[in-house]
Amino acid sequence: MNSLILMSCSAAKGRATAPAIDLYQGVMYSTFRANAPVIWPAVVILSARHGFIDANSIIEPYEQRMTAARAGEMVAELSAFDSIEWPSGVRSILLAGGKNYQKVMWAAIERRIKFGLLDANIIIDQTSGGIGYQRAQLGAYLRNLAHN
Repeated sequence: MNSLILMSCSAAKGRATAPAIDLYQGVMYSTFRANAPVIWPAVVILSARHGFIDANSIIEPYEQRMTAARAGEMVAELSAFDSIEWPSGVRSILLAGGKNYQKVMWAAIERRIKFGLLDANIIIDQTSGGIGYQRAQLGAYLRNLAHN
């Protein structure tokens, strides 16, 4: 797998226990589903409650926001929140989430590079701007994967 998308969780969630990729119902997830190629890229989700989780992890609905304080807590205790194995062979990563999520995502990437778990020359892109721009960037990234 060459591409990895780090996605933030969403406030909009289904009502029943489900794989994380299905539980989250926010607009970034609908954008993902609408634009994902037939063979999905690897996805790791940053949950405000659970930390980094595999997209297929079965989780229950919950309420917790990624505030600046929560992001700081996660960075301070990163090993507890970033304990899953990320896909190997990744050459590019897209960070899809707001600034508090991206703070934690960057910290995890730097930690993984330091420990030799990610190549120091990995290509990293990130969404930016308002949610409409972020949706457009995620959609374009996914459509581009379908053509490569």
